[in-house]
Amino acid sequence: MRISNHASIRSQQRGIPKDYIDLILRYGTPVRRQGDTLEYRLHKKDKERIIKHLKQLIQSIDRCTGKAVLVDSDMEEIVTVYNLMGKQPRKTPLQTPDKSLTN
Repeated sequence: MRISNHASIRSQQRGIPKDYIDLILRYGTPVRRQGDTLEYRLHKKDKERIIKHLKQLIQSIDRCTGKAVLVDSDMEEIVTVYNLMGKQPRKTPLQTPDKSLTN
């Protein structure tokens, strides 16, 4: 999302960095405001929901460690899934961006 010059200046003045803005937009509660605008607010209940979600995500990451998913080269089909059981990769892993961390 593009940030206006006004919002950029105010975020600097008020000590609200871009990372905070992204979190509020992603996890906050939208409230309709005048002039066809939405205000996103991060309430305590939103914070609690995020923390609960992140704890569940951490547990899932722990459970996924040592497991693998084999996909075709077009990333269109999952071929199989398996436990690694100490297997070493035969080739250097591809450096792919972690899409889930940037959404």
